[in-house]
Amino acid sequence: MNARTVFILIAMLLLSVDRMAAPIVEEEKATPAPERSAKRKAKEPETVKAPAKRAGSMADQQIQVVLSENTRASLMHLRTYVETVEKIPFAPKSDVKPDEVLERLRQVLSSRFRNVSILNDGSGSHSGDGLVMLFDLQAHVGMTSGEKNTVSVAGTFRDGGGRVIQTITGAGSTTVPYPAWRTHFPEALAAAFSEFSQKLSTAR
Repeated sequence: MNARTVFILIAMLLLSVDRMAAPIVEEEKATPAPERSAKRKAKEPETVKAPAKRAGSMADQQIQVVLSENTRASLMHLRTYVETVEKIPFAPKSDVKPDEVLERLRQVLSSRFRNVSILNDGSGSHSGDGLVMLFDLQAHVGMTSGEKNTVSVAGTFRDGGGRVIQTITGAGSTTVPYPAWRTHFPEALAAAFSEFSQKLSTAR
């Protein structure tokens, strides 16, 4: 290949290079940042709801207990029973203890209320503060072997305005054994108050 031919080839190459299109370079456009308004949109004031006022639980209140006519009659029956039995010659001391009824009642209520007062005279007068409970007791003591001892208790709760809130009950029974030296009445009383206490513990 002579010098002339080489020159022609170089010239042709230079011409072809000039005619090649320059590569197109696309400029990346930056994604525009979201416009921030000069002033933020004022937030609407949230309505603050006051917490619902919870009704005072039983444990926060004091309670006055009024004895029903049935209760006073039942207590009198128990006392009469004890006096009659203890007058029998050589008879053992009765296991029936009438005073235990109100003692158990006070113990059960004291576990739920900050202050308990029992109106033994049965009057319904009270200051209007706290709760009032009408206590009803029906009790029977068996006299002979095989006879049933039965106890049922009920407490009807009222608010300061006299409105009935709820009634809680309990019951128990036992059988006079043979020989009838003991009545087993205290066990029936304990069962009635145990049921009453369990229901009271779940009451609102």
